[in-house]
Parts: sequence; C-alpha cells; structure tokens
Amino acid sequence: MGMMKSCARHSVCFLSFTMWISGCAVIGAMLWVLATSPALKDFFLGTTIFSYVVMGIGGLLFLNGLLGWIGSYRRGSCVMKLFLLVAVLTVAAEVGGIVAFNILNLKMTDVLENGWKEVNENTKNIVQDQLNCCGFLGPEEFTVNTEPIHESCYTKLTPGSSNATTLTEVRKLNRVGCKEKLLEWLYINRFAWIGSLGGVLLFQVASVLFAVFLINQLGRSRRSSSDSLEVDIDPMHHHPQPYF
Repeated sequence: MGMMKSCARHSVCFLSFTMWISGCAVIGAMLWVLATSPALKDFFLGTTIFSYVVMGIGGLLFLNGLLGWIGSYRRGSCVMKLFLLVAVLTVAAEVGGIVAFNILNLKMTDVLENGWKEVNENTKNIVQDQLNCCGFLGPEEFTVNTEPIHESCYTKLTPGSSNATTLTEVRKLNRVGCKEKLLEWLYINRFAWIGSLGGVLLFQVASVLFAVFLINQLGRSRRSSSDSLEVDIDPMHHHPQPYF
C-alpha cells in the first residue's frame, strides 16, 4: 500500500507540473499576443471574447498545476482537496463549453474570425506564410486601409518556373483568404487536434483520480496514526482501586 501511495504522489506531482508548465505557456503566449496587438485596448472593454477564453483556460491550468504540485509533497490533505476541487471545476467548465458550443450552434468560422481579429500581426504573418494565404477573407481587405501588404501574402517564384513568365517576376500575390485555408487545415488534421483535446481531457481526469486516491490514503494514514496513539495512551491511565 505504501508503494501505491508513493506512486500516486509522484504521478500527481508529474501531472500537476506538466499542467503548470502548460498554463505558463498559454498565459505567456497570450500576453505576448496582447502586448503586440491593437486589440489590447479592447481587452479591458470586455469585447475580446477569444482572448478571455484562452486566458481563462491558461489561468485554470496554472492554478490547478500549482496546487497539485505543492499538495503532492505536503502531508496535509487541505491543498490536495483544493486541487481536486479546482480540477473538477476545470473539467466541468471544459465539458460545459463543448456542450454550449453545440447548443448555441456556433461554427468554427466564428471562432476563427474572432481569433483572427484579436491576434497580433506576427501571428497573422506566420499563418499567411505557412498556408499561402492573404488576409482572413482575401487580399481585398487590405484596400480599406493604407497599410502595405506584408511579404507573407506573396508566394516567391523561382525565375524559369512554370508560374514565372519573366525573369523579373519573383513573387505572386496569394488570392485565397486564410479562412478557407484554416478550415481546410482543421479538416485535414481533424484526428490530430481532436485527439489532442481528448488527451488533455483524459490527462486532467487521470489527475483527478490520482488525487482522490491520494486523499483517501492520507485520511487512512491519519486515522490509523490517531488510533495507535490512543492505544499507547490508554495503558498509562491507572484507575484507583476502591477500599473495602
């Protein structure tokens, strides 16, 4: 039983530490995005829903991982019970979000559109460069402002290729918007990202199960130690014998 308790303690510590690192990565990435995005001023106005959801998930992972990491090496069970509470609330919030996503009949295009509006230009440029697209709906959206089209919207052509007609034509503007490319990428890699989300949920459920087992073992150890203490104390008490 002691070996199982030690294994559960180390498992909770490992899972919590991984969860804490994931939370730090999510929060750090979103802070970088917000700090370099024009949507930072809207963050305090309550309009950046995508940023709030991502920051909320990162904050829950950070807090949950920290509580589990600390509680796995403390003899008391108060921190572990708090970790268990936050872990259950996190799983319930994620499942509730998936259910609400289906009930409200939200489409993936709505999520992508909100995310595209709130991310910074560096993220957009990376997406445009990797998926060979330009803008969310196409390069036409750059006509409403005076900003020049970024180099990531162009496909570099090698002189002499089938797409290059002259030696001076070295790039071609991508006419396809990133909305179509992102939806196509999500559909092609649907098994990968759905499996990753399921793995994260299974990861959190495993943390809850290990935490429940560890809390039960701590409670049994406390009860057994208190019972042994009472057995040791009782023989010390001598009752006076009555005189006849």
